[in-house]
Amino acid sequence: MSPARHLALVPRDGLACRDGRGWAPVGGGRGHALDWPWPSTILGALRTAWGRAVEAREGRRFGPQDWRERTQDVRLGRLLVLASRSGQIGWQRVWPRPLDATAFEGGAEIVRLDPVPPALATLGRDEDPAREALWRPAMDDPRKPVTLPAWWPDEAFRAWLRGAAVSTRELSLRAPERRLQVHVGIRAETLTAEERRLFSEDVLETVERSGRWAIGAELEAPDPPLTGLVTLGADKRLAAIEPLGEQLFAPPEDLLAAFRPGAPGLRLLVVTPACFAEGWLPDSFRAEGEVYRGRLPGIEGEVILRAAFVGRPLAVSGWDLVTGRPKRTDRMVPPGSVFFVERPDRHPFAAEDARKLWLAAIGGRTHEGFGRIVPGIWHPSRPDPC
Repeated sequence: MSPARHLALVPRDGLACRDGRGWAPVGGGRGHALDWPWPSTILGALRTAWGRAVEAREGRRFGPQDWRERTQDVRLGRLLVLASRSGQIGWQRVWPRPLDATAFEGGAEIVRLDPVPPALATLGRDEDPAREALWRPAMDDPRKPVTLPAWWPDEAFRAWLRGAAVSTRELSLRAPERRLQVHVGIRAETLTAEERRLFSEDVLETVERSGRWAIGAELEAPDPPLTGLVTLGADKRLAAIEPLGEQLFAPPEDLLAAFRPGAPGLRLLVVTPACFAEGWLPDSFRAEGEVYRGRLPGIEGEVILRAAFVGRPLAVSGWDLVTGRPKRTDRMVPPGSVFFVERPDRHPFAAEDARKLWLAAIGGRTHEGFGRIVPGIWHPSRPDPC
């Protein structure tokens, strides 16, 4: 196995990573940017940089088969979103908004959406008893929910995982701003604009007056180690490679301390898109009667899936530079989705369980950085009525 290296990719001129939507038919065409690059995009940039370094060392250029064979050992492990605010030293972790969190107009406190056993069946077809028996959130507040920030700072996110109270004042981190950049094609003969080559695209501004944004990556790759610059996303925008401390990828001590008395249940928060064969259901779980049973990485014995708060699926694709063709499109579970589990015998989860689950990988395409999760404490409202 290749050694693991911890790197920060620091974009110098924003990020232009387009989503799967087609170009708009007005204004010469427009490409829409992702909120954050897919893990496969990050892996592609690092594989390209590693391959170029090997080409330079060997004094020859790779052919398509060389790229396919030589770069297959370059793999992504754990991934982080990083931010550096003005006045801070070093990088701080940033996390996607948990889907079990909401807030209401006029309220300063973040409200937990705690699942409870269902009282009524859904309006859909009752073709899956285990799905019908999943617990659901109960909301009795008459106020209108408000939209929470898409990115949470590390301190507020850790408090949410521990089960502590979080206020809206702690969520002051703003998402990277979008800038509309226009591209114009020039005719060489007349040095005038060519209307058919006029288009625009969204660019995420990762360098702001208030700070910078970056990508933290755990890379498994043979020698040579990567240094210098990589090209990331569309337009081959440059990102600097910086060494990153391994401690940023380690489970936080305050979370482990919260687990030491034992947690009756687990909240598993998805922090990178997750690829499951059954859509929303994790691959290791299966229906048995009216429950889903399965296993989690590093956890002894089976667990029961009690609830799943899953957002709208993401259509994840890309471009294969080796074959010159688009990659297949996978529908993935979005970051921020939450799965609630407990043991059949109600045995509590310990700090060592939380350590093993911190940034663990579930589902498919995990070597590309997909399917990373983190654990949180969950106190089931009442026991299973079954």
